[in-house]
Amino acid sequence: MLKDKRIIYGVTGSVAAVKAPIVARELVRRGAVVYPALTASGAQFTTAYGLSVLTKNETAAVVFGSPSTWHIHLGRSVDAMLIAPCSATTIGKLRYGIYDTVVTLLAASLPKGIPLVLAPAMDEEMWLQPAVQENIAWLKELGVGIIEPVSGALASGLEGMGRMLEPEELVDEFDNLISMPQDLDTAKPKFKLAFEGKRILISGGPTYEPIDPVRFIGNRSSGKMGAALANEATSVFGANVTLVMGPSAAKTLPFVNRIDVETTDQMYASMLEHLPSSDIIIMSAAVSDYRVKNVSRSKLKKKGDDIPNIDLERTTDILKKLASEKRDDQIIVGFALESQENGEEYARKKLEEKGLDVVVLNSYDENGAGFGSDTNRVTIYTKTGMKRELGLMSKTECAREILAAITELK
Repeated sequence: MLKDKRIIYGVTGSVAAVKAPIVARELVRRGAVVYPALTASGAQFTTAYGLSVLTKNETAAVVFGSPSTWHIHLGRSVDAMLIAPCSATTIGKLRYGIYDTVVTLLAASLPKGIPLVLAPAMDEEMWLQPAVQENIAWLKELGVGIIEPVSGALASGLEGMGRMLEPEELVDEFDNLISMPQDLDTAKPKFKLAFEGKRILISGGPTYEPIDPVRFIGNRSSGKMGAALANEATSVFGANVTLVMGPSAAKTLPFVNRIDVETTDQMYASMLEHLPSSDIIIMSAAVSDYRVKNVSRSKLKKKGDDIPNIDLERTTDILKKLASEKRDDQIIVGFALESQENGEEYARKKLEEKGLDVVVLNSYDENGAGFGSDTNRVTIYTKTGMKRELGLMSKTECAREILAAITELK
């Protein structure tokens, strides 16, 4: 879809700007006509000359060029604009109308209906700042496309959320976003603040069942899906969110009421406590199905070749219990992690047998989905008969689609 498209490519002050020449080359390789723009901060990591050579177009690097209206004419002549990487400072400037760099000036010059897409890149702590998340939510509300960062190695030497996608994946996402039909009358997502004044109770992550003081039974759930649901529900949908999270390093926004637990019983007790005051319950946690009957108070020792026998018993089926105790005016959502082969059959059975309003199916044996991944591919089933199959997307985007589907039940 990029062939013959005229694209402004803006580069701002993030270490990820070292990838800008590769992004520019990928856009050109796919047939786009690329007009690069580089801020002074971005020039600390890449060069205007290099971008000009790769795109065969002069790089805009100063605000006051000749003629003085050059940015207006360039903005009116293109099909889309991509800013990658987009720094936290640039996000804030776009939010508050500060057009003092060549990149923000060009973004402000785009006519209505011309897609603007940002690919934020920064350290995790900066990405999770409430101000940054509020600015992102405001820009999304106006129809700005956001290519969410992913977890990975960061320039600081740390691991975490904030890494820009690799160039080829980035251009794929950009291509997908600008290929979507543009609504010229209203760019606001219909679900913006759809849950304002509502209380949403979410569970996430795994549960750990102790064997002895140092060992446990658990699973590979990272908690990323639960965190994404909590973050989107509060920052985009405007809900008051309580997240009951099993052991997980996944970060959540400061205004999410996060309750960290470890065992199934602890999670159940916390969910049950908050059930009466909640309007919507989303059970995305991967709860352990079994626990040890008799937990050892001391570390189990090796004794020759003997292998200890561990007797197991079932844990509480939290989802079933909550569904049986919910009021008629409450909505309850469950998740089903199944194989691709029999997934739909089990998901529909779970929806009916546990009395759910929505069940979200994903597969543990599909590349890019399941535990630990930054992406997911899900199918949403509702008691009203709706089936919505989503493509592979970031867990943040996936969370947004799940929450949007819940709005249709109200």
